[in-house]
Amino acid sequence: MSDEADIADENIELSRLAAIEACRRQPRLVPKGTCWFCDEPVAQLKKYCDSDCADDYELEQAALMRAGRPHFIDHHPD
Repeated sequence: MSDEADIADENIELSRLAAIEACRRQPRLVPKGTCWFCDEPVAQLKKYCDSDCADDYELEQAALMRAGRPHFIDHHPD
């Protein structure tokens, strides 16, 4: 028979697995020939021109998510 600690552990594990699966289903950025943050040209297989732009893009997307706004926004749509 399970005690409360076992039930709590099982619930935590189920929540963890659900969170991992939700992350896997999120849309992913694909390289587009320009940096996703500053729109400077980059090599074909790159998404950002440098680690600063990658970090800034992630910070911006996190802020948009916290504000309840759409994310994965292209700053300069074609």
